[in-house]
Amino acid sequence: MSETDTADDSQREVLLYIYDMSKGMAKAFSQMFLGKELPGIWHTSVIAYDREYFFGSFGIESCNPGETVLGEPDQILSLGKCQLPYSLFLEYLFSLGDSSFAPVSYSLLDHNCNNFSNELSIFLTGRPIPQEIIDLPQEVLNTPIGQTLKLYLSSLSIRPEGTGVSFSGNVDNIPLESSEQNSNSVINRRKSSTESLPQTVSSVTTTQSTPRQPQTNCKMADNETDLVEEETPKETKTEETKSQRRSYKYDDPPVLFKDVNGVAAIKKITELITDLLSNEQQQYLKELSEYLVSESGAWALGDEHLEFIALLLSGGDGKFAPNVALLVLEVLQSAALKDDIVLVLHQDRKDHRLMSYINKIESLTLAEQEEVAKLLCNLCGQPTTFDWLLYISEWIESDGQSSSNSRTTTKAAVHTLLNDKLTTLQKTGVFLIYNLALKELFEDTATELATAVLQFLHGDLPEDQAFMCLTAIIRFIAISYNDVPALVKMLGPDINKFKGFSERVDKLVDELNIKLAALPSLSGE
Repeated sequence: MSETDTADDSQREVLLYIYDMSKGMAKAFSQMFLGKELPGIWHTSVIAYDREYFFGSFGIESCNPGETVLGEPDQILSLGKCQLPYSLFLEYLFSLGDSSFAPVSYSLLDHNCNNFSNELSIFLTGRPIPQEIIDLPQEVLNTPIGQTLKLYLSSLSIRPEGTGVSFSGNVDNIPLESSEQNSNSVINRRKSSTESLPQTVSSVTTTQSTPRQPQTNCKMADNETDLVEEETPKETKTEETKSQRRSYKYDDPPVLFKDVNGVAAIKKITELITDLLSNEQQQYLKELSEYLVSESGAWALGDEHLEFIALLLSGGDGKFAPNVALLVLEVLQSAALKDDIVLVLHQDRKDHRLMSYINKIESLTLAEQEEVAKLLCNLCGQPTTFDWLLYISEWIESDGQSSSNSRTTTKAAVHTLLNDKLTTLQKTGVFLIYNLALKELFEDTATELATAVLQFLHGDLPEDQAFMCLTAIIRFIAISYNDVPALVKMLGPDINKFKGFSERVDKLVDELNIKLAALPSLSGE
């Protein structure tokens, strides 16, 4: 776990914000129409990690505390302390946003904000929210006053006017008018810093029901609804706060390029092109730098920052020096190591600017190609960004060709490995394919990567590259146990040529020979 995951875990208080959606109507008229007084029609949200999280017809969203159109809450309840790492929290939110709390699942009566608050509270603290909030009687909304309230509540939008972030990846399922509004306002950025939480806390009676355990061992879905993986239970107490999803199939860590200074790169960019930037663009650079040194805060980066990054990568129609793109890639490499960078990546779901740039890797300079490969390696460093690299949802490039994150990542890995113009680029390609082999890939992806590795193995390789490539081949066989062995036999090389490199390589050669001999179609039996 990173420093962000472990710092001050015991001090993270989780709050429940409680709003009366009827604005006093329920309390004023319920006795007259229902014969009993109702204190309110409750909307709730959860405050965690210095943000307010809530569920509505647009799915799961967040903003600075108190920045929805409802303003300050009527009551605030402390739900307890949270000791879960921020990265796990983000992963859980995205999984909910694309499954049980997707925008299309919202129902005012049956599946609303209070159900979401309860789910999130149990996950973070092990405690449910007050049962009387969850059990808002349906008969109330079926009365004459209830029908009036229902129409009012259904038409009311609570969406934030400031720093809002959406956690629902499948925006295509939102109605057209909602989708258009979503693209314009979900990632609005407010320049001001996060407002402090209200100081006055109203008391709320909590029911004494037995708290459920945090549901960290649920099935997690990927954010574009492409991949679903089963969780692997953790046995030791020290592992309880880690993600239960086994995003990596193997235990060895990915190769990452951590020795990168994104803040220094931004400083160099500023020195090179500050005279060519508007005041607003200069502010974007400052905000990017602030993000790199903060513990979290990707929510402060919006679509305009991504558009600015795309401009810098493109060279600004020839206005910028060639090394500006290299420096921007260093910034992205540094950002890729942060737990919440996936929030920024998901904001590019519509235009795919970063992946469109990577998709043109063959036309980039060799220096850019190597920095792109390093960036992809760093994006393999955590489950959420690893998943993002392998999304199979297709999008259309400017030339009319269809692509996807998975296809682009595979293309970049194959190109960097087989490019024979720069040895260091090939070495980075080995690292990238080794990283990709850590995950349960789709069979066609594993076959394509294995084909490239087998071609690369015909060369004279140092021990470390031979070890990584043979490891990748064995793992690709576990995915495509018919096609990859056939490729080994057809494309070669004779893997026994690596015998004697080292003890660990010898073990891989022996294991590979056993796997090949065990296949009747290849052994002639």
